[in-house]
Amino acid sequence: MVIRNRVNKYQGGWTLIEVSLTLALIGALAALAIPAFAQIGDRLDREMFLGVLASDLRMAQRIAMMRETETEIQFHKQGSRYSVIQGKRIISQENVPPRYRLKTNYPGDRLQFRRTGQVRGGTFRLMKGDQLAGKVIIQVGSGRVRVEVEP
Repeated sequence: MVIRNRVNKYQGGWTLIEVSLTLALIGALAALAIPAFAQIGDRLDREMFLGVLASDLRMAQRIAMMRETETEIQFHKQGSRYSVIQGKRIISQENVPPRYRLKTNYPGDRLQFRRTGQVRGGTFRLMKGDQLAGKVIIQVGSGRVRVEVEP
């Protein structure tokens, strides 16, 4: 009796080389994609904080107009926190995300909204080390707030 080594033509499989190449390709694609996802999270963190800062600026302006009293935003020296203050009362406080700090061109690190809602124009810069991460720009007179996030 003769024994033949037959392989069913419907029986398939992958060779070691095919599996190795497939895994190498998946690994290369993952290595390219992971840094992009990390940057997305960092950018969203900056966008959210700058959005909150812009909202607080608008809120301070509205409070100044509604109550017809001066409202100010005080930035702490290290640039790690800011407070919205009306008179001697603190309305709200917000911490700057870790690794970032706020810089402003307002004298005394203080922005003041007049009773009419008018404000001196200026810029708040969100810094990561010595690099600009984003900024909030306040227009002269009207107090319109605009947010710009660096890529």
